[in-house]
Amino acid sequence: MTEQTINMKKEVLKGVVCALVVAIAVILMTGNVLAYKLYCLNYGESLPDPENPRYTCFHDTCQVCTTDLDNPTHPGRCNSISVCQGLDGTVGGGGGGTIDAEAPEFTVNSPTEGGVYSNRRVVFDIETNEPSTFTYTDNINGRGRIKNMARNVFSYLRALSFKDGLNDITIFANDRFGNTGEMRVTFFVDSKAPRISRTLPKKGFANGDFEVQFKEQNPERLTLVYGNDETGYRESVVDIDTCRIDRGRYYCSISVDLDEYDGQILLYYFELEDISGKGTESRPVDLSVDITAPVLLNPDTFWYQGEGRNSKYIYFDMEIDEDNFDEITFIDNEARRPREKRICSRLRDDKCIKRVSFRTGHHTLDVQIVDDAGNAVSTERIVFDV
Repeated sequence: MTEQTINMKKEVLKGVVCALVVAIAVILMTGNVLAYKLYCLNYGESLPDPENPRYTCFHDTCQVCTTDLDNPTHPGRCNSISVCQGLDGTVGGGGGGTIDAEAPEFTVNSPTEGGVYSNRRVVFDIETNEPSTFTYTDNINGRGRIKNMARNVFSYLRALSFKDGLNDITIFANDRFGNTGEMRVTFFVDSKAPRISRTLPKKGFANGDFEVQFKEQNPERLTLVYGNDETGYRESVVDIDTCRIDRGRYYCSISVDLDEYDGQILLYYFELEDISGKGTESRPVDLSVDITAPVLLNPDTFWYQGEGRNSKYIYFDMEIDEDNFDEITFIDNEARRPREKRICSRLRDDKCIKRVSFRTGHHTLDVQIVDDAGNAVSTERIVFDV
């Protein structure tokens, strides 16, 4: 085969290839025109339809390339289409757009209604169905002021700072046409750990009466824990509603039966928990248990009044059965200002022997015997004249 023949065959082959390329290009262009559409949408219009909005226009006008089934596709496939059409078939413009008269629909995922948060910075997680401008007002501390959150967004995720305690806010979502949706949410913030400041008794003896002082805005549960390894430990819940409150401080008391611990060493402490789950414990205290009140062994002869010049004296001769004696006191109910006075603060051979002077007049005495654990017993009332 000559060189001239070979060159002629190459030229023929090039021509065939070029013809094929041109044919394929024509086919593709023709297919493009037939397979794709270029739409002009107005604000709020959706494709392929409002019930199945794969694309929604949120601008004044939007150009959208679709397949022949009106499903949005890559814009480059409509490069050969010079004129768009509206949903109503109008060439060159949208038309058929409707006025948006509905408020945005939005969901507040956080904070939740009635939720409790242990940090003052509370995460706000909001989603909406159209670009919206979010604002809110604090119904308790905001004094009616509107605070900005975000403009023209589909979602909002950010932490905002709030005060401890109950928070009541209203969130607003505004679209570009002035339609406004709103939602009210209440939640609690408790960022401070509870603190127990004092417990009683602090030392010495226990008779079943305990006291505690603490400061906490939202106390949820207060528990007395007491016992020992020998007999076991017990818990008793304090009714917080019965506590006295003074300037934010709680004063609570509780009485428990310590019969099974009488004569033993007892450990006790209080546990306090707030509504956010934060808790604290008081310092453990060891006490001797004494639940038995003192006993007056001579109730019929423990006092007598002097005679003659000594009639102003009352002579006390009291025999007491008590291992943990504290004191014996009396109150004269006929005094101008009745107040407690001490007769004895110690015993000698289990006896209190004392002479007490009284002014001229009528007297009515209430006498009380108290031990170190706070157990007390009263004698029969003493009535006499000087």
